Amino acid sequence: MTLSLATATKIALTALETAAQENVTTISVVVTDVGGAIRVAMRGDNVGPFVIEAALGKAKTAIGFNSRSSRMAQFFGGNPSGTAGLVGVTDGRFLPIAGGVLIHDKDGVLLGAAAVAGSSPENDERFAIAGVTAVDLVVP
Repeated sequence: MTLSLATATKIALTALETAAQENVTTISVVVTDVGGAIRVAMRGDNVGPFVIEAALGKAKTAIGFNSRSSRMAQFFGGNPSGTAGLVGVTDGRFLPIAGGVLIHDKDGVLLGAAAVAGSSPENDERFAIAGVTAVDLVVP
């Protein structure tokens, strides 16, 4: 199974709608395939210039480490030299901040990642999870 454009779009729209229900309109959402290539990128209203890039960094971090970006934030939080090294070798694509989650099908097959940026890291992760679970896919 692959992550279709229609499914990726529904994930992104649901994340944006979930945020909007909480009066959060400053987020952007990126959904990628298993290789970290963008399937969908949506920029919310009133969003700053780097929020899409931040969401993509969170998604690539999740894909690259086969884990939520929040777990990488915990792991690398006390290791600034490790973080700096990975930022360097990934050309700035490593972003260990909560908001990026993996997308699996019900059989556990990795399909891609969804990431949100622009709110608090905890909210970003929650909005991303809402998008993924709304289309009957799984966030491990």
